[in-house]
Amino acid sequence: MIKVDHLHKQFVSNGISINALNDVSLEIQEGEIFGIIGRSGAGKSTLIRTFNLLERPDTGSISINQLDLLSLDTTALQQARQKIGMVFQHFNLLSSRTVEGNIRFPLELAGQLTDAEINARVTELLALVGLSAHRNAYPAQLSGGQKQRVGIARALANQPELLLCDEATSALDPETTESILQLLQDINQKLNLTIVLITHEMRVIRQICDRVAVLDKGSVVETGKVIDVFLFPAHEVTKSLLAETGLHLDPTLLRKKHLHDGLLLKLTFTGEAALNPVLDKLSREHQIHYNLFQGAISEIKGESFGQLIAGIKADHLSSAEILAVFAAHGVKTEVIQ
Repeated sequence: MIKVDHLHKQFVSNGISINALNDVSLEIQEGEIFGIIGRSGAGKSTLIRTFNLLERPDTGSISINQLDLLSLDTTALQQARQKIGMVFQHFNLLSSRTVEGNIRFPLELAGQLTDAEINARVTELLALVGLSAHRNAYPAQLSGGQKQRVGIARALANQPELLLCDEATSALDPETTESILQLLQDINQKLNLTIVLITHEMRVIRQICDRVAVLDKGSVVETGKVIDVFLFPAHEVTKSLLAETGLHLDPTLLRKKHLHDGLLLKLTFTGEAALNPVLDKLSREHQIHYNLFQGAISEIKGESFGQLIAGIKADHLSSAEILAVFAAHGVKTEVIQ
């Protein structure tokens, strides 16, 4: 488990102090994929780089599996870092080394394996990331996605307990991003490896993360399970990020119009409710009439969901009774009007 408490980090530029991190506290569970999202300048890169002390916070504490990183001397910190892999946005490969040579590099630095053991480990990693046929290629001969696969294999070389991904897909096209995210998800499942990734892309969080923290101006403004944060955002920054993806329905314009004399509801369907014709069933069984104005139906890490903004009316039911009927069928409601 990763635990950070009350992290502060300040930079001074041209005599101006900038709070890169402001009282950040997080707990990340073993084996989960945890996403950190925010706009440029939110403090994402600074935060993730404190997890291996590439950036040392001014105050606060950082522990990984109960090991207090800030208390370690230089030698102990170097040993701890061998259990923390890191994948970078721009790959950071050694151009003079082949794919094999790049993956061998951290193993050679660690100095714990024989040459035969290193060769076996490299072969294993090449198969894991799908690059067995490119063992002797140089970075200049690889595509962006292949370079990132080398970066991932290199980060996994010393069998880390934690993998940090610093905008690992930002330099890739959408199709390649999809394949890299699938690879990270496969690695997480096969190795039970804790992965922390930062990104400014909501679709990355939505596709592979279990939980997410939203960062703004160096502070965590919202955190929780991805499906909860995406479907029920509490902070304006989160709502703004989601609005750009089309996942967050904004009823502002509808609220200004007199559409009907019933309820205007935001309906959220998850689990079985997202897969069944609930509205049709309620219309028949309870004579509930509905009119749909906005909607989104999709998946978050394989879990189906639907959100609709609908006008709801039932002559024989009160507003409270209508809400109770939806609740009984596993539908969460938010009254807009």
